Amino acid sequence: MAQITVRGIVRDYKGQAMAGATIQIGETGQGTVSSATGTFELSFRHAGDYNIEVRFLSYEVFTKRLTVGQQLEFIEVVLTLAIGLMEEVVVTGTRTSRGLLEVPLRLEVIDNSQVEATPVLSVDDFLKSLPGLNISRGATFLTSATVSMRGMSNEQGRILVMQDGVPLNKTDGGTVNWNALDPHVIERVEVLKGPGSSTHGGNAMGGVINFISTIPTRPLQGFLRQSFGTFGTSRTNVSFSGRRGDFYWHSSGLYRSSDGYITTPVDEINEHSISSFLNEYRLGGRIGYLFSDHHLLEGGLSFYSGQRGIGTLFEGFEHASPDGSYNHYRNWNASLDYSAKLSEHISLNIKGFGQRENYQITRERLSGTRFTRLDVESIRTDMGLFSSFNINVFDNHSLLAGFDFRHGAVDGADIYITSTDEVLNLGKLNQFGIFLQNEFNPGQGRWRLLAGLRFDYATFFDGVFKVQNPTGETAFLQGFDGVLQDASWGAFSPRLSVQYLKEGLLRIFAGYSRGFRAPVLDDLCRTGRIAGGMKIANPYLNPEYLDNFEMGADIFPVRGLRVSPGIFYSIGTDYHAFISTGDSLMIGNRLRPIRIKDNIGKVNIFGAELAAQYQITRNLIFNLSYAFTDTEVVEYRLLNPETEINLKGKELVFQPRNLLYAGLQWQTPWLNVYARFNYKDTQWVNETNTEVIESFSTIDLHLQGNIYRRLSAALMVHNMFDVDYIDSRNIVAPGRMITAELRFSF
Repeated sequence: MAQITVRGIVRDYKGQAMAGATIQIGETGQGTVSSATGTFELSFRHAGDYNIEVRFLSYEVFTKRLTVGQQLEFIEVVLTLAIGLMEEVVVTGTRTSRGLLEVPLRLEVIDNSQVEATPVLSVDDFLKSLPGLNISRGATFLTSATVSMRGMSNEQGRILVMQDGVPLNKTDGGTVNWNALDPHVIERVEVLKGPGSSTHGGNAMGGVINFISTIPTRPLQGFLRQSFGTFGTSRTNVSFSGRRGDFYWHSSGLYRSSDGYITTPVDEINEHSISSFLNEYRLGGRIGYLFSDHHLLEGGLSFYSGQRGIGTLFEGFEHASPDGSYNHYRNWNASLDYSAKLSEHISLNIKGFGQRENYQITRERLSGTRFTRLDVESIRTDMGLFSSFNINVFDNHSLLAGFDFRHGAVDGADIYITSTDEVLNLGKLNQFGIFLQNEFNPGQGRWRLLAGLRFDYATFFDGVFKVQNPTGETAFLQGFDGVLQDASWGAFSPRLSVQYLKEGLLRIFAGYSRGFRAPVLDDLCRTGRIAGGMKIANPYLNPEYLDNFEMGADIFPVRGLRVSPGIFYSIGTDYHAFISTGDSLMIGNRLRPIRIKDNIGKVNIFGAELAAQYQITRNLIFNLSYAFTDTEVVEYRLLNPETEINLKGKELVFQPRNLLYAGLQWQTPWLNVYARFNYKDTQWVNETNTEVIESFSTIDLHLQGNIYRRLSAALMVHNMFDVDYIDSRNIVAPGRMITAELRFSF
């Protein structure tokens, strides 16, 4: 008698395919596991009624009585989260699909329900709920942001930031244009705490943040969102997407403008001070095609343009900009991703990407009656190829190997509009990485071991610093003109971690990992002005390293409650920081120090974190997070003891000791309410620890309700009690901000 075949697919409650779900038939004991695309297949010798059971870690068990006949059958399985738990399928920790609690690392997930509830003006708003993440954005969306993690100071390049696995950090400075990301096309956010260099290489020295985009599940879906708010701010968001069979597509756009406000401190306001305005737009699209059950090809392209005023305007002067001083970013991003399940035990992923940013700055100043204008035009190019090959060679081993390549280049020019000077800085950096990782689950039991090793090789070349058509305006730079020395470095990044998991009750993990960061092009090849003086290029700068020791747990004491404590101790060596060369130059009629980015010595970082989530009822969720971080410079290399202050014993800048978050989310069919409280401790703003930003706390509120069918409205209130604070050097915070929004969804 011919066998009867039953095929099906496993999806989560949002329609996303789920790989690795266990499917079992009660009467026969037959079982299988869903593929990378969520599909599965079962064969029966006889027709009849069977009980099918589908399990996935931290999801409710799916059971159904299935009648198997003499013809082809198909079943769709939709799993729902167990009460009190977050989204569980993650890819950021190991570059493979894993359950959140299966990985012996500290991974945090902001799931779709939290994403939808968060009162968000920019994507970095999502991160404020996580312990150990410090988000600095002095004037909200009117300025740029810096996100640091676990004592990484204010160096954005120490944290790898990605969207759908594509790196967004620029090789030039390690920075991320947070404003170029549209928060309304984000499905969830995954965060790896601690060094991720063993699989992700450079920039992941302190951790990894990965924004996962929405994938359509219906033939046609989308939304139109229009909001108006404080400072004459208007924002329009549109999204159209669809899925038909094996093909899906997604397109989106945003436009935002704002009159802004005066961000200059009161005691520095003069007749040239104006509001920091904003005009920006973004267009993006993705298409994907599943050309067999196990092969997926996806491509994406986006463009962003954003102009933000600095807050000064000099009218009536020759060569003065009609918009005053401003920053203008233009970004192109492209990616192509191929995923394949070559057999039951072998899978492959290859990802190519490219990013090109044209960064323009206009700076104007008035010294007495002398007006000067400087325009900066910097073209930053990044491209690369990431690959990984996963094979389950034995029942309890999963091997991952891969090769990565990144190329970065900068072509920068400081153009003095009020004189003939042009200052050029150029350089290129190639980075190669190979890695091997093994996940070992002895006896398919409660213990799991993760071991990995990666080698990276980076090379700096074609570095040039040149002053053209010089006048007295650039006299202080002309002695540094010339070709820069090539350089190269190699680094090993190991990881070893172990965990014990008793499902539904307890998880304990501990581990060691090492991270590194290669120098950025801005430090290798750029000489020029910085705040308080000038810097010179240092092609002899070496990478910095971080050795991290960590222990953590996830405890489920009662139904609906999850408590996640953890501690870590990190040792940073060859840390990068500006130090004095001992020389000074006359700049703008003032004697200014000359500084250089160098490897200063050793930094110790100790931290403790606590996160808790309590799902009180199906509709009411409470979240709490707290982080304590203590940093200390324990070794500091002095180039000039007579002129330079010894920083030994000092703390790192822009690193609050205490961070606290509390959030309450209430959902009903007609009204959703979300309130959050954030507290940030004092921060040092200079290396000598003599100037601080005072501690502050804010409360934000988000109300969202249905009006009629597909039409809904929302009200966001940021800094509800109008707290006066500063969260970035010399930038005044905006106070209370109110935003009202209408949304039409289909």
